[in-house]
Amino acid sequence: MEALSFQIRRMQEEDIQRVMEIERASSELIWPENSYRFELRENNAERAWVAYESGGLVIGFVMLWLILDEMHVPNFAVLPEFRRQGVGFGLLSNGLAQGWYEGARCSFLEVRSGNRAAIGLYKKLGFEQVSVRKGYYQNNREDALLMNLDQNGYQNFMDKWGMQWKTN
Repeated sequence: MEALSFQIRRMQEEDIQRVMEIERASSELIWPENSYRFELRENNAERAWVAYESGGLVIGFVMLWLILDEMHVPNFAVLPEFRRQGVGFGLLSNGLAQGWYEGARCSFLEVRSGNRAAIGLYKKLGFEQVSVRKGYYQNNREDALLMNLDQNGYQNFMDKWGMQWKTN
């Protein structure tokens, strides 16, 4: 199988409709359009990225918030047909690396307890489960795992993966 070729750039307002399509294909609980607009227009903590294939079609996204020295991952999805091809890894590792260069030294996220593929990705990047939020998801009361990338883990991530994402 030929490796998927994709690039990553900052999310723009023009991407919102496509991002919402990706989210609908990936989750039952989606952000409303006005939330994305708020993020891109007004949230100074926002660090949103999209992955796109050679023809320019957006195939995945990650929403990140940089708050002091913490990088929070509130939303992240890749189109089902592009999963397990490095897109999610590329998006999240790029976002984490850029956050590091801006002063982030830890990161955290919530993930559905049944989302084994995402949990595997997060563990590959160095995240560790620190607690469980029982019945967290409103649509089906599924538990959420709270995962953290502490300062040592973040440094290890940067040593292993971060330099490939260095910006000028």
